[in-house]
Amino acid sequence: MAKRGITVWIFSTLSFIAGIHILEAASALFFQKEIVLLKLYPIINELNISPLLYFVASSLLTLTFWGITCISAVESPIERFLNKILSDAKKQCEMESELVEDNRGILDMISETLMENSRLLAQIRDLTYNARAELTALRPLVENIEKINSEIEKMRKEIRKVKEEIKKPDICPSCGKKVLPDFKICPYCGENLQLIPKAVIELKKYK
Repeated sequence: MAKRGITVWIFSTLSFIAGIHILEAASALFFQKEIVLLKLYPIINELNISPLLYFVASSLLTLTFWGITCISAVESPIERFLNKILSDAKKQCEMESELVEDNRGILDMISETLMENSRLLAQIRDLTYNARAELTALRPLVENIEKINSEIEKMRKEIRKVKEEIKKPDICPSCGKKVLPDFKICPYCGENLQLIPKAVIELKKYK
């Protein structure tokens, strides 16, 4: 923009000066007035330029300078198109840059989430491994507990049998009749049961 402004200023000034020369050339050509401005240019003054040539040359210079001024001042369609493309491209780059920044934040959040999930999965894997190891260590204990329960059940059966045998009445070795274990004397024959060994009573009972 600064270069364009300087160019417009220079060529508009030259156009104005050339326009003054046109007026002088026209007055010299049509009204036979004396040419004064050309005396400012020593080299051109020595050429003895005719008023007609002076008028034509100043007109061409004026048109040339004014055309350059207009071209510099007015933005060309091509330049306008290119500036629009550059402006759109700049806006697009800014939007893409903002989008990239937003996506970068989202990607950072996704990366942190994945890392956290990875740590959690590692912890879960360790816990699973430890749980399997503990289950493997507890398996023999479970088998032992099952064996103990089986032995306890057998003992319970044996105890029930013993209790049932205890509840059965004993047999008097003298008369062979059934008497209760708490009896000290047979109520049938009067035999003293305390004097008879227990083994004899058991033998008598199972004969």
